[in-house]
Parts: sequence; structure tokens; C-alpha cells
Amino acid sequence: MKIGLVGHTVIDTVVGADGGESRRLGGSPLYARRALEAAGAEHVVVTRGADPGGAVVIPGGPAYESRLDHRDGTRQVLAQFGLPFSAGDVQAYVLPAVAGCEWLHLGSQGGSDFPPETIAALAAAGHRLCLDGQGPARGAEPGPVRLRPFPPESIAGVAILKLNQREAVAAAGGRLDADALLGLGAPEVCVTMGGEGVVTVTAAGLMRVAGTGAGTYADPTGAGDSFAAAYVLARAQGAEPAEAAARAEAATDSLYL
Repeated sequence: MKIGLVGHTVIDTVVGADGGESRRLGGSPLYARRALEAAGAEHVVVTRGADPGGAVVIPGGPAYESRLDHRDGTRQVLAQFGLPFSAGDVQAYVLPAVAGCEWLHLGSQGGSDFPPETIAALAAAGHRLCLDGQGPARGAEPGPVRLRPFPPESIAGVAILKLNQREAVAAAGGRLDADALLGLGAPEVCVTMGGEGVVTVTAAGLMRVAGTGAGTYADPTGAGDSFAAAYVLARAQGAEPAEAAARAEAATDSLYL
């Protein structure tokens, strides 16, 4: 079983809770790959913007540049956007690289990363898609991250939508009930709630998974990406959503504590 990870490699400037600052490569594929490597799971990374090593890199365009400040909560500024993954990129680069992957995790940074036609092309090729909803919820304008709703048709073809609590509240109009979350456009929604655990929603209903109680992460950069990859892996292995969420919580704690 092989999981495909698709998304931009990002040049991150990270300010830790102690005020220390570092500049490094980041982005969803790197942190998602970390979780799959820890699980011993076969995977392939398709990215653009910068070469993280061991990945299929699509040429063209500037790299995303991001600043994350974890002092007193997390604030993020997207200073520069990368090019979208186009339907042409899908045919030329993505589909050949992810041959044999039933599941793909699309790690979006901004709302322009995976246009509807790109999602449609990946779904039409028979892949089951998990999308990090942070991209659609952020929109496509550089500057301080401002969360907002997005149209359901923009993610048509996505099997799982992963959000954190702030993103879900913004996207669903302040409601976190089953109807509001399923109205976002995916048949399965997974919302991480920090220490409060995880909410998963499908047509079968809403399930709440308790937090682990293991504590907070000193540097949470990429924790959501690691969780998403671990969740997709568990679902690919046959776990139901609530069990997958519990397994992903434990896997993320093991990486970040």
C-alpha cells in the first residue's frame, strides 16, 4: 500500500514560542512524509517550488514563502504564493508518479493550489483524495492568513476534507454540527480540535474522539500535516473514521512531544 503526497514545498520562517527564529523548508508534503516514514508506510511525494530531496519536483514558478509566529498562539503570513497544480501538471507529472496509489493527500497552502479541474482529473483517474482544507479556507491572496468560507463545488471529488477548528468555524459559518460540516462539499470531514480531540463526520453521523491529554507541542509547525497523513494511512488500512482519528492523534503525539 502506497500513499501519494502532493503539495508545495514552502520556504518557512518560523518563530518559536521562545522567540527563536529559523528559516527552513516546510510545506505539507515534508511533514506528511515524516508521519508516513515513522509508520514505515510506502509513499511518494510530488511537489513544486523547492527540492526537498527524494521527491518528484514539478518545474516552474517561485516557491511559497511563509512566516509562522508561534508566540501567544500561531499567526501566519503567506508572503508569496507558488503556482497552482494544473490539469496539465496532473497528466505530465502527478499521475505517472502516483501510479499504484489508491489514496492521495493534497496538502494545500492556499486556495489556488488545487483548482476544481485538477481535483476532478485526479478523482477521474481513480484516486481517493484527502484535501487539507486550510488552502480553500485561506483564499488566494498573499498577506496575513484570513480564513473564510469556500464554495462546495471548488472541492468536488474530494473524499475526505481535513480542517482544524479555526478553519472549520470560518468555513462552516460558525457551526460545527454534522449538517454544516457535510455542507462544505466532502462526504467525510475530519476536524482537529487541539487538546479537545477530533470531530469526524460522515453520512452515518458525527463522532467525537477525545484528546490524548499528552500536552501541547512546543513547535506545532506541520502537526496538522502529520496528522492528516496518519489519518489517511489508517483509513487506507481499513480503520473507520473515529479509529483513524485516534490513531492519527497518537502518531502525531509521538512525533511532536
